[in-house]
Amino acid sequence: MRTLFLALTTLFILLTVGCQRFPSLLEEELSTRIRAILELPSVEYRYKEIVYVGEQKSFLFLPTSNKEVLFSVEIRVQAGVDLQQPFTVKRDIRNPRKIHVTLPPAKILLLDVDETTIQQYFVVEQGSRIHRMDYSKELESAKQRILQDALKRGILTEAEQQTRILIKGILETAGFEAGEVGRS
Repeated sequence: MRTLFLALTTLFILLTVGCQRFPSLLEEELSTRIRAILELPSVEYRYKEIVYVGEQKSFLFLPTSNKEVLFSVEIRVQAGVDLQQPFTVKRDIRNPRKIHVTLPPAKILLLDVDETTIQQYFVVEQGSRIHRMDYSKELESAKQRILQDALKRGILTEAEQQTRILIKGILETAGFEAGEVGRS
């Protein structure tokens, strides 16, 4: 009976120690796997912008052409971390299961006008037609206004927070304890 108890206790200890998840990934391999993601967009803002473009031409005070258009368009702003930039992955000296990651700062990864969402409210074309070049400058200035608004609302801070959560999740899924995930 005593030998059976000792055998079962020994078996239990061996199985418990043998079943612990000690990750076999090296720091370089983990770094390579994270870098393979390339870009990690973690926050996206969508804006709907109303754009008006008007142009009148005249000759000797007589109107020769009048072009006006009013439309709305969606503009996407994505922020996140560019993992092609240098970052570090280091094991904790005291706990080899704990990984510390230092990431590059968040940045704007995409600022895009989705022209498929253009909804035209009115158009006036007298004397000549409206072409894409007529409103492209106005779209560019709308993109810059929206970028400034997204920055003012804290899109980069939010992207860094979301990226930390994502990287911690990746590390925990790989069997590591997520240590400090910070910014370089």
